[in-house]
Amino acid sequence: MKYAKNFAKLFVIAMAAVSVLVGCVQAVQAKEIKHRLIHYKPVIKWEKMISKDDMVSIMGPATISQEQMVRFILSRNPNPKLNCSVEELVAAYYQEAGDEGIRPDVALCQALKETGFFNYGNDVKPMQNNYCGLGATGNKVPGYTFYTPRRGVRAHIQHLVAYATTRLPRKMLVDPRFTILVEKYPQYQGSAQYWPDLNGRWAVPGTTYGQEILKLWREARNFKGGATELENALALAAADSNNIDGWNKAYSLALADGNYPEAVGSMDKVLQINDKNVDAYIKRGDVFREWGYNEKALEDYNKAMSLDEYNYAALSGRAYLYAVMQKNKKAIKDYDKMLNMYPNDTIALYNHGCLMADERKYHEAVDDLEMLLTLEPDNEYAKQAYDDLMNYLNK
Repeated sequence: MKYAKNFAKLFVIAMAAVSVLVGCVQAVQAKEIKHRLIHYKPVIKWEKMISKDDMVSIMGPATISQEQMVRFILSRNPNPKLNCSVEELVAAYYQEAGDEGIRPDVALCQALKETGFFNYGNDVKPMQNNYCGLGATGNKVPGYTFYTPRRGVRAHIQHLVAYATTRLPRKMLVDPRFTILVEKYPQYQGSAQYWPDLNGRWAVPGTTYGQEILKLWREARNFKGGATELENALALAAADSNNIDGWNKAYSLALADGNYPEAVGSMDKVLQINDKNVDAYIKRGDVFREWGYNEKALEDYNKAMSLDEYNYAALSGRAYLYAVMQKNKKAIKDYDKMLNMYPNDTIALYNHGCLMADERKYHEAVDDLEMLLTLEPDNEYAKQAYDDLMNYLNK
């Protein structure tokens, strides 16, 4: 009888422990779902969430030589703003990333994306040796400063280790946000196997963040040297400087290359020819938005709309920009206007739903997503957001 009572007590304790464990797991899952809900930010266009081309792992060896990476960087920026030579920085990436098992060439392409090929121009300054925007959260917050380029590289690689593995870095910890991520966001540690897995984690909203890094990596891998198509287009445009079509072609090539200075410069030329060219203001605004110059982008969108009040591209760009700037009420107002014009615009529906969820107006968000899924039943973004929203509401 004594043993039976003890067993009964142990059983009750064990069941209580299991109940607590299940509750903890459910709480973590609910926290993860809620985090995703409030970070479902508007998209500017539909992209596949992940494709076979995006299945490039964060861990692994380099497939591009250091020499080719140096030539690729210098082809895009002959005078990078660095506190060491390009060769030294590339060598540091290959050693630090290689020692941690991270792909050095792709990690370096992430630095190229974050710094605009070491042109900088946003909150982070060249003297900080901060190549991946650690601690730079916008609103003129510059982030961390590392006293040597090598230390800045190591911090970048260690932050990738935090996302790609569940272990500590192999070298002395210098990433000031490593512990913050592990302790405050444990669901993210080891959560990123592929580069697109950083979308919405490393970069918010960042719906194509990893894909854009891989685009640069493929460009570096295919780089052959010599005059580029963009350089040829710029030369032709300059030779016939009053030809708007020539500058538009240069703009398209520059934007495809991620060469924001040349893209902006091309639209500057168009606006010198015709300062009422609505399309040029929108295109320049799009570049400023992608580049992180939000106020300049807003000026261009507003100028375009002052010339054409119902220009859909300008309205769409401004609405998305407001969302990025976390000015939700202004963004919602613009999306309301867009949906009044085109009720079946699925991107506007999704974006409106994201913002409604962000404002905790969950039932209105459900209405938007249900309408979208009626129009596009296979839309991956909408299905994931809808499932998370319903799970959260029914928890």
